[in-house]
Amino acid sequence: MKSIIGRIRRSLSMRLSIWVTLIVTAIFVAAFSLMFSETRELVRDEALGKAGKTLESTVLHIDNTLHRVEVAANNMLFNIEHNLDNPDMMFDMSRQVLVDNPELTGCSISFEPFFFKEKGRYFSAYSYNDGDSIQTENEGNDRYQYHYMDWYLIPKLLNRPYWIEPFFEDATDGIVVKDVFSSYSQPIHNEKGETVGTFSVDICLGWFSDTVSAAKPYPHSYSILLGKGGTYLVHPDSTKLFYETIFTQTLEGPDSAMTELGKAMLEGESGYKVLTIDGEECFVFYKPFKKTDWSVAIICPSSDIVSEYARLRNAVMAISIVGILLLLIFTRTVIRKNLLPLKDLAHSAKRVADAHFTGSVQESHRTDEIGRLENSFRTMQQSLAGYVGEVRQQTENLELRNKELEEAYELAKEDEHMKTAVLHHMTGQMAEPISRISSIAQTIHDEYQTTGNEALQAMTAKVTEETAEVTRLLDQLLKAAREEIRPQRKEDAS
Repeated sequence: MKSIIGRIRRSLSMRLSIWVTLIVTAIFVAAFSLMFSETRELVRDEALGKAGKTLESTVLHIDNTLHRVEVAANNMLFNIEHNLDNPDMMFDMSRQVLVDNPELTGCSISFEPFFFKEKGRYFSAYSYNDGDSIQTENEGNDRYQYHYMDWYLIPKLLNRPYWIEPFFEDATDGIVVKDVFSSYSQPIHNEKGETVGTFSVDICLGWFSDTVSAAKPYPHSYSILLGKGGTYLVHPDSTKLFYETIFTQTLEGPDSAMTELGKAMLEGESGYKVLTIDGEECFVFYKPFKKTDWSVAIICPSSDIVSEYARLRNAVMAISIVGILLLLIFTRTVIRKNLLPLKDLAHSAKRVADAHFTGSVQESHRTDEIGRLENSFRTMQQSLAGYVGEVRQQTENLELRNKELEEAYELAKEDEHMKTAVLHHMTGQMAEPISRISSIAQTIHDEYQTTGNEALQAMTAKVTEETAEVTRLLDQLLKAAREEIRPQRKEDAS
């Protein structure tokens, strides 16, 4: 970990890349937070609308079917009441109802005891569609006294059409029927308006169950159907059917939300509520049927409602993470490439610091700050190399002059006639400029990196001036020495 942090601290390109990535990430987070907040509400509203439309479509489909049943039954009732003098025709009409309405399972045209004296106490023309064929019989007998059945008795007493609560039919004589039905029953009247029987058509509860269960807008959603007293007529848990109501679970512990839902459904209200069912938050959409006192509800777990949002969020987060990583790599590559000249400049500066004044800094054609820095450094390096070259040339000249001085001095020592006072005087005069030249050369050698161009030029000029002075003094000294030595050599030669 420390090595990674160390590498980041030593790399300007890495630090710049990380900063750019962090800033972009912060902007993304702010933008996505706002977007997700708005999107969550939009997705939630859309999901609620979808569930509501599914419920509306289901209720409309069932209501339309029930309406067709009522219309078909009303039309057939007219024929029945106009053919009360022909009891055998009732079997044909009972059968015809099932032929014309495939969604119906059974049809009964039942009469009061001894209405047809020749038929005896019981006369009920019953037809049953088992899916393969339609069977017809007279279903009344002492073991099956239909006069006391709800589907016969309730419309007779109310003297109006009535949808009967689902009931279990378990007939073992004649046509064998073992199923749960709901019946649309209405009284039969004679010409005097007296009730003489009941006309009833049956729909299998399985049809309701299949239709309601098909209303599944989301994978984990399910539907329930409540009867008039809140009894479960359709429920995914079959153990609750007919034996429990929506209020049963409230007996184990108070549940105000469930109680309010049950009351709203039984009162024929429409809408939705948010409940906690089996420890999970759920949206419950409910709506009554127009033709009956039943109410259907679709239960949608909250996790399903926001599943589209969750998928969108995860997809965007995955894309964002990949994008940020690619951005980091891209910015790292671009910044590193653009900062590469700085690395070369740092290497060249180190060479200059080590007294290597020649380098490989090429002329840059870039017009930005780095390009100008490269060209300025190249110009500085060239100027510094020129100044140092001049200093070295002057130093070489000085060393040559010193060598000549040493030779002249040796010659002067040979000349016994040269006066010591003159020699001391001349050398004293030369010592001062030589000292200054040496001081300036040492200063240039030690401080050339921090000394400006003008200062270097001034010192170089001063060295030249002092060198000229030393040269002049040497010329005088040599001239005087030659003048004194030449006559002596002539004398020796003669």
